[in-house]
Amino acid sequence: GRFARGEVRLLLGTQMIAKGLDFPNVQLVGVLSADTALWQPDFRASERTFQLVSQEAGRAGRGVKPGRVIVQTYSPDSSAIQLAAKHDFEKFAAEELEVRRVAGLPPITRMARIVVRDENVEKAERAAAELVRGLTRGMETLGIAGKVKVEGPSPCAVARISGHYRYEVLVTARTRAVIQELLGWLRGEGKLSSDEHTAVDVDPVGLM
Repeated sequence: GRFARGEVRLLLGTQMIAKGLDFPNVQLVGVLSADTALWQPDFRASERTFQLVSQEAGRAGRGVKPGRVIVQTYSPDSSAIQLAAKHDFEKFAAEELEVRRVAGLPPITRMARIVVRDENVEKAERAAAELVRGLTRGMETLGIAGKVKVEGPSPCAVARISGHYRYEVLVTARTRAVIQELLGWLRGEGKLSSDEHTAVDVDPVGLM
């Protein structure tokens, strides 16, 4: 409130201040370490970086006076950074969609992420491996082996949370129906359930 009234001339904050705030007299915005999320092991990293920098840059110049944005980054040539600075969403979306198409990633395909967790790392790894074997049998039984891609098991990017070791399995297909058919078969066989040891996320918003 003090910043909005002009009592405070400098506002310093985390990513939270990039969203939902509208101060008409801001003439200068600085973005520090703009590429923090760019190299995370998540296929949406570039998308999130573009979105965040665009939002932060949009805080300046909302009034009569023009604004200036200074972006500090270790990846100045990154398309996500360059195009966000220009607010060129259409070009970024076209480039990113082509990358996703070549790699077979959402939104070109649909995805399900299954995370297996246990306080014992060996139990978590064994359960994840058994899950992959079940998925393989299910694809063969349903005759959809050529329509589904299974990756893993592999340790999650954040391998341990609250004392639980985490392994993930990624399932991708052209349509959500194929994934649901496979997961339904696994549940019917008693090999998949959402409980304290297993989390199933269809169309996950993040892979961390």
